[in-house]
Amino acid sequence: MSDNIAYSRNGDIVVLTIQNPPVNALSHAVRQGLMDRMDQAEADSGVRAVMIVGEGRAFIAGADITEFGKPPMAPALPDVINRIEASPLIVVASMHGVSLGGGLEVALGCHYRIAVPSARIGLPEVNLGLIPGAGGTQRLPRVTGVDAALDIMTTGRQIGAAKAANMGVIDLVQDGDPLENGLAYVTDLLAKGAPRRPVSEMVAPHAIDWDAAYDAILARGRGQISPAQCVRAVQAGVEKPFSEGLAAERQIFTDLLKSDQSKGMIHSFFSERAVGNLPELKGVTPRPLDHIGVIGGGTMGAGIATAALLSGFQVTLIEMTSAACEAAHGRIAGNLAGALKRGKIIAEQHQVILNETLTVANDYAGASQAILLVR
Repeated sequence: MSDNIAYSRNGDIVVLTIQNPPVNALSHAVRQGLMDRMDQAEADSGVRAVMIVGEGRAFIAGADITEFGKPPMAPALPDVINRIEASPLIVVASMHGVSLGGGLEVALGCHYRIAVPSARIGLPEVNLGLIPGAGGTQRLPRVTGVDAALDIMTTGRQIGAAKAANMGVIDLVQDGDPLENGLAYVTDLLAKGAPRRPVSEMVAPHAIDWDAAYDAILARGRGQISPAQCVRAVQAGVEKPFSEGLAAERQIFTDLLKSDQSKGMIHSFFSERAVGNLPELKGVTPRPLDHIGVIGGGTMGAGIATAALLSGFQVTLIEMTSAACEAAHGRIAGNLAGALKRGKIIAEQHQVILNETLTVANDYAGASQAILLVR
């Protein structure tokens, strides 16, 4: 079960490399592998620290979406993260690419975090009608404060490494290879005698006006429940012991998972991806696109035609009458004159586009050679 987590040793440091392409999603095998490899590291004589790094283009992009809707399989992600955080060894996350959802929650379960400048973090669960369910609402506010944490988790936005470091999520931003960076950072921590630093043991952040925050976020969500429920989960983490806050978070997560809103948003999530992967299109060679037809030459139609012309396409614009054709041609000519003045095209291109590349007609037959029609 540990095949997805490579185990190697560099002196007194164990490196756990997540190998679940393309984005190291937290599948059951990855979760079990992390548990097994942490046990192995702690039983390995002389080991003082563990570094977790992702292979390929990401640290951990989040949950394994293929497991959505299926019966949960132990170990659950909250248990994995609690296991990592509880280790007597120093545990460091070396992050690159994206660390989203459960990926960021795993990183927060580590005692220290280093990232390359291009790394991005986020908790996008609200986009599926959920809240972070593996400690994100409990640990993130302890390192950023409540307001910053709520902004991240209620919007689902991704945050760059520099900003994340300013917020306290990342301890060091360092350019270079994530593996080499991480080993150098862990070596430095050990040399300095750095202690374990579990986020769960940090002081809870200051309270805010919870009801006002809930009402404001609920109104901003225009009927979506999950962003406002993030407030209640964070509130539990401030007002209760950490373990009770985790339990409250998990209960809210589970309740939302059963809600019609979440079911609908998850269905939409899968449907959008299915549209881009239609089996009927496999093996089909796309037609070359060089001629675009635009129906209607008003302000928008003329703008679309101009953009297509400036991108090198042949364009046929269709209008209803000769007078409308003349007006549309004038609008496009005006747009192109502006492009000429700004240096986007030269005078010769301007003349070729107006006299050869653009055709304006008042019947649909004029666009019969167009590969794509825009209406």
